[in-house]
Amino acid sequence: MKKILFMTIFLGMSASVAAGEAHFCGSPEVSALASGRQDINDSTVFTCGGGIKGTLPELAKQGWKIVQVSDQMASTSQMDPSKATVYSRLIIQKD
Repeated sequence: MKKILFMTIFLGMSASVAAGEAHFCGSPEVSALASGRQDINDSTVFTCGGGIKGTLPELAKQGWKIVQVSDQMASTSQMDPSKATVYSRLIIQKD
């Protein structure tokens, strides 16, 4: 029984030591009504938590994996749709 308890504690400790790091990132905001496509590309600079900043290729070179990509909409005015902006949001993770 003591052996099983020791192994359980040891495995639990090693799992917490092996836990990775993750952050939210955001692209620059653009007007939701802007003409033309405003897609993200390899030149888009993302600003992330933890003081991390870079393009997708730069983040990949630093060992970050893109876990999720989503588009977000923000507005400074509920009544004026011209104030709406969109931006892309990433979740990055490093094991």
